[in-house]
Amino acid sequence: MGDAQLMESEFERNLCTELSERGWLYENDGKPTGWDIGLAMVPGDVLHWLATQYPDEYEKAVPADLVDEQKTLAERKLLQHLTKELAKQTKMDATTGHPVGGLLGVLRKGFNYAQVGRPAAKFGPMMEFPPANSNLTEVVEAAESVRLRVLRQVRFDTATNESIDVVLLANGLPVVTMELKTDNTQTVNHAIRQYKNDRRPGKNRALLAPGRALVHFAVSNDLVYMTTKLEGEDTVFLPFNQGNQGHEGNPPSGTGSSTNYLWREILTRPTFMRILKDFALFEPSKSGKRDGRLVFPRFHQLRAVERVVGDIEANGTGKRYLIWHSAGSGKTKTIAWLSHRLIRHMGSDSKSTFDSVIVVTDRNVLDENIRHDMNLVQSSKGLVVTVGETSGAKSPQLKRALVEGDHIITCTLQTFPEVMKLIEDTKELRGRRWAVVADEAHSSQTGSAAKKLKELLVDVDLDPDDEEISADDLLLAKDSAIAASSNITFVALTATPKAKTLRLFGTERDGRWEAFDTYTMAQAIEEGFILDVLTNYSTYDMFLRVKNAVEEEQEVRVNTGEAVTNIVRFARLHPTAIAQKVRVVIEHFRRNVMDMLDGEARAMVVTSSRIEAHSWSKKMNAYLDEQRYTDMKTLVAFSGSLIDEDTGETVTEVSLNNRSDVARAFREEGEYRVLIVANKFQTGFDEPRLMAMYVDKKLTGVATVQTLSRLNRIYPGKTTPMVVDFRNSPAAIQKDFKLYYSDAHVEGDVDPNALYTLGERLDTADMYSHDEMNAVADAYLADSGGEAIAKSLAPIKNRWNGQMRQAVLSKDKAKRGELEQFRSDVISYRNAWQFLSQIVNYQDTDLARRAILTTLLARNLHSDGEDYDDSYLEGVQLSGVKLVPSAISEDHSLSEGSTEGIKLPTFDGEHKGGDGTPQRGPLDEAIDKVNEMFQAKGVDVSPESVSGFITTLWGFLDANEEAVAMAKNNTVAQLKASEGFSGAVGLAVLKTVSEAQEIQSYMTDPGFLQAITDIAADTIHTQYRRSVDVLAAPGQAEDARTARMALGGLASLDEGWVDGEAGEAISAEVISRGAHVIDVMENLGNVTRSVFPTEEGGVRFYWPDAENQLTIEVEPSGALYVHTADVAAGTFQDEAVPNNADLTERLATWLVEEVGDHE
Repeated sequence: MGDAQLMESEFERNLCTELSERGWLYENDGKPTGWDIGLAMVPGDVLHWLATQYPDEYEKAVPADLVDEQKTLAERKLLQHLTKELAKQTKMDATTGHPVGGLLGVLRKGFNYAQVGRPAAKFGPMMEFPPANSNLTEVVEAAESVRLRVLRQVRFDTATNESIDVVLLANGLPVVTMELKTDNTQTVNHAIRQYKNDRRPGKNRALLAPGRALVHFAVSNDLVYMTTKLEGEDTVFLPFNQGNQGHEGNPPSGTGSSTNYLWREILTRPTFMRILKDFALFEPSKSGKRDGRLVFPRFHQLRAVERVVGDIEANGTGKRYLIWHSAGSGKTKTIAWLSHRLIRHMGSDSKSTFDSVIVVTDRNVLDENIRHDMNLVQSSKGLVVTVGETSGAKSPQLKRALVEGDHIITCTLQTFPEVMKLIEDTKELRGRRWAVVADEAHSSQTGSAAKKLKELLVDVDLDPDDEEISADDLLLAKDSAIAASSNITFVALTATPKAKTLRLFGTERDGRWEAFDTYTMAQAIEEGFILDVLTNYSTYDMFLRVKNAVEEEQEVRVNTGEAVTNIVRFARLHPTAIAQKVRVVIEHFRRNVMDMLDGEARAMVVTSSRIEAHSWSKKMNAYLDEQRYTDMKTLVAFSGSLIDEDTGETVTEVSLNNRSDVARAFREEGEYRVLIVANKFQTGFDEPRLMAMYVDKKLTGVATVQTLSRLNRIYPGKTTPMVVDFRNSPAAIQKDFKLYYSDAHVEGDVDPNALYTLGERLDTADMYSHDEMNAVADAYLADSGGEAIAKSLAPIKNRWNGQMRQAVLSKDKAKRGELEQFRSDVISYRNAWQFLSQIVNYQDTDLARRAILTTLLARNLHSDGEDYDDSYLEGVQLSGVKLVPSAISEDHSLSEGSTEGIKLPTFDGEHKGGDGTPQRGPLDEAIDKVNEMFQAKGVDVSPESVSGFITTLWGFLDANEEAVAMAKNNTVAQLKASEGFSGAVGLAVLKTVSEAQEIQSYMTDPGFLQAITDIAADTIHTQYRRSVDVLAAPGQAEDARTARMALGGLASLDEGWVDGEAGEAISAEVISRGAHVIDVMENLGNVTRSVFPTEEGGVRFYWPDAENQLTIEVEPSGALYVHTADVAAGTFQDEAVPNNADLTERLATWLVEEVGDHE
């Protein structure tokens, strides 16, 4: 056969042959005999269908007594009329919800045909589809009689001999065209160019007219692209590929072309007829024009829906499914198609699989989008019922729809509890089967929305102190008998699954929990459905100094952690700090963004709180007025209300904007160019013209991806959206994006025995008796009311609070540690129950009763300790601020995702980071820490190195004054033999191994402990003898000791040390590298005491008093960077110090220069 087997014709023949094996008619090698070029159909198949399915109507159009030319003429007139019907613009019938006119209208509804002097004929659908109920034998037979035909080399132009490679027809009407290219000679791009250049619609080309065929495929051996509308150069082709290991394209096939899924799966008779029936739709133009477009599902949309339905058919109802589809995946249509498939589905018993399908969204705007797409899918009038904000469960329509069944009910997260409550309270609905489809199942509601949910869910265990409630929380909080019932099937769709979402809804495969179906961010970016938001990323460092303006000499004792948090908030909200950022934002927007997208570009400022958003709004509006920038305005968005500190008035989003619909104003009113948000519009907000984002909020985990992804929508002329970040490092942002780039999963599983372990610890803590636990649970379960519940809880609450008070007064740290551990166990048990009871059917009433107790108790145990003076903020002043660009327009786009799994929550209840006593110190110490933390900037955390263990231990030991005194006054041999020093080392080891779990097993080895003692003796003695004998500069020894103590203390920082969420733990490798830096500084005679952690797990040394700013930073990877800045000259320099470099030589230049500046 030679090269002929590599040619396009062979590819074409093989494809058509395989279609003939999958339900398609393929006669005479596919030669287009019977094809009418002008009518663009196979008349014989059309007339056969009309005559056999509608004989009475056909008799009206083509009477049986007509013969020869008269009959041919009558048939021709009928076919010409049908051609006109097919050429009509498709519209949606508002009465029936069905498409009218065009291909879909003719296929699904049919057409009317009238002639002068004859009765009008009313033909039904040009196709019949297999019914969900197989007992409808007439419909089954009609569907089986549908002729699906394959033709090859089909002419499409009456004036030329040009032909299309393959045309697929249903009862004589073309539904699919294909241009094929074998990769041995050409690529899929050649097929696309052929469609654009040589397949333009024209008056002689009926087949190519808009709407005449449902879809046009460009196919090669490797790739498939599709379009539903040919428009010459303006034709838009979309990928129709499976994806390849989380990226674009197709995986290799062991049985032929990588694209054979198209004809072996998608175009098989049953699947293709289902697509024509349930998926193909007409979408009117949103611009108000009378046109619109046909929609053919993308591959992953079709795959996800069919996978879920197929699994339900194979394994029954009651399961949970997670569909992880990236932004840009068309999730709303996937939800619409899935909901319609589920509500129509019937089992082998010919009974509906589900009585109703409930679709839950987390925002009203998403609910509107989903209802819009729901109504586009072929359906009957009244099938979709909406639960409105005002009517809710009180709506007679909703109750009627639930009782009647066979309805799709759409609601928001706010109204979902009302629907569930109605189901639970209505006797007629008990025992029915439901499907719940949740969009963005993890997304949260805050503020008044969260408060409303809590009020509705009065019978559900939710912590009133929690600031957020998500859809996950709702499902987790429901009684497990309901959430795990076989009559409820949950399908969760999300672009950014959290760990608990993956575990709750995910599918277990090879020891890991992952999505049931996946369309990744990487694939969406590579296929051009969304933009990469990390390609133009700028960051700024803000250097601030706060001081204590109180002149009294006495020190104010504070809870340092609380003081740091409060001073951070004070400095960040200070008008001077915000004013500098406002100037950067507005000038950057005007210079780089404002004129883009034909002057339509928008920007978003992301802040941490309502107060910050309000402050930004005031400062930004003031700056616009001051600069007389009248061509742009701002909007601000947040939930609830707050007090304006300047006026004392209560302000809301509506009062500040003078608009009730911020999203609409931002979208439609051109003067509003910047939207300032606080915990709003960071998920589910779709504004394609959003071109820039200015971030003044710490972002971590899924919130990073959700927030920045507001920028990724495509828009004509939009190529590289911009991010300017005041709070986060690019490395930390990259780390979060990697988790969701091409894979998202959790490794392993939670331990279901954690509840028993925690329960045993609680029961043996001597804080309550079994009878007291039962009394609390009984009062709660009996709905006895708040007073009765409080009475039953009082003995336990008072017992713990009383013991804590006594421990504080007596300064009994050990007792405080025990009480804090009990409180930690209470919280861990509550959280573990809410999560694990949805996974494990424990059938243990004690576990459930203890869960009630811990949920109530967690709200009533207060670890306040002694009273601290919080008036210190009156003396805090912002004494300096400088905003410095650290990276401008860098490309941080990803090529590969992370192989690490998303971490599941653990419920061991272990209280980490000491005995729970708040760290205390002078006010000035707290202020110093704030100054240091504002400089935080770093990269990814690297694995801990074993060698770092010794340095970590040194940090703890160096903080022990008795050990330091012994080192200064004894020889090494005396230290090694000293029981006192050995005890100090043992204590330091105990602290260190809590940060180095992998060496805990050696704790019982006397040889190991002795070796550690010897090493510690050598280290501490050498250090302090050298400090005395070698250092020439007075005070350097004390500065070095202070720096080492600070560095050692960083080893005990737990993850989340900044604010409970942000802040990575510092690895032993970083501590070790930092100790080396201190040694060099000491030798060079220029030690700084300003040693502080970065939020990403690094350590930074800062010379705050230097005229020219100098910073030495140890990044989480162990890499070392020196940053210098001449603020007056506006010059900056960064230099990396290789790991193998002579650190003394490399640092000498900068450190000596700094000494010179002070002399």
